Amino acid sequence: MSTINWIIFTYKIPSEPSSARVRVWRNLKTLGVHYLQQSVCILPSKEEIIKKLKKLELFIHESGGETSILEIEKLSLSSEQMITSKFNQERALEYYEFIEESNKFLQEIEDETTKENFSFREIEENEAELRRLKKWLVKIKKRDYFLCETNKEASDLFEECNKVLEEFTEKVYLCEGLVEEKNV
Repeated sequence: MSTINWIIFTYKIPSEPSSARVRVWRNLKTLGVHYLQQSVCILPSKEEIIKKLKKLELFIHESGGETSILEIEKLSLSSEQMITSKFNQERALEYYEFIEESNKFLQEIEDETTKENFSFREIEENEAELRRLKKWLVKIKKRDYFLCETNKEASDLFEECNKVLEEFTEKVYLCEGLVEEKNV
């Protein structure tokens, strides 16, 4: 028996200006919709999502378009399983891309460590990259409505990135003589 309520959002927007269509697409991508077909998407029903869709609906109407927001109390079990599976597949792709970038981050720190390039500039660059990764992970998790299996792998890898950067930062401070080496 399903406990998920759903929202189906349909829209039609004039082809010009294209900036309006791009804005609608970006907003829907940020929400993590699953397209059932062109301009017809589905989402789990959550108050936050409904508020965002209503804002988007207003924008589409102001742009000369049309929308419908349909609240669905129940899908067939097979449809619900298929749709939640699609949501998880879409999130998994995002997590895999995040994991790939996180591994590049770890490789960068390993390369700088091998070269003994222990500088404050490297700390700043890597901190900026870690902040970017964190914001990205938060965005993916926000639209991970069904806790995709890859969520944990991405979260664990992000924690590893944090730890590795802390260790790198300690080496920089040590090399700069700002901390004393710990006796083990």
